[in-house]
Amino acid sequence: MSDDFYLPDETVEWIAQKKSELLAWVIQHRHDDDIPFEEFGDYAERLPETLTQADETWEQEWDGHPIQVQIKMFDADETVWMFVVSLKAPVINEEEEGDVIVPVLVLPTRQTVWLKKWLTGQKIQNQHMH
Repeated sequence: MSDDFYLPDETVEWIAQKKSELLAWVIQHRHDDDIPFEEFGDYAERLPETLTQADETWEQEWDGHPIQVQIKMFDADETVWMFVVSLKAPVINEEEEGDVIVPVLVLPTRQTVWLKKWLTGQKIQNQHMH
């Protein structure tokens, strides 16, 4: 698929709405001693590996949209899980149509217990979670 594509306006609007809802949920449920929001950017380099080599991947449907929820553990200096909610979105370009995975929420966390409610639906990938 070409790198030049666009998402339909209604898809972009839906992503923005869901991101706001998810962030509000995160603010309400995350632990105070977890990774501060200001440090989330420090974990951005782990996103590609989380998307391609997740420990668990779940497919769900939200408002008629296909969603993937992925989690991957990184154990270097400290144990951190990357939690990613992505939309499998239809894209349109001049040459072809297809789907692309669009991250809606990318969340590094030291604790997964509060994320378990999101690990539902159809499990499509399962590697051993430490």
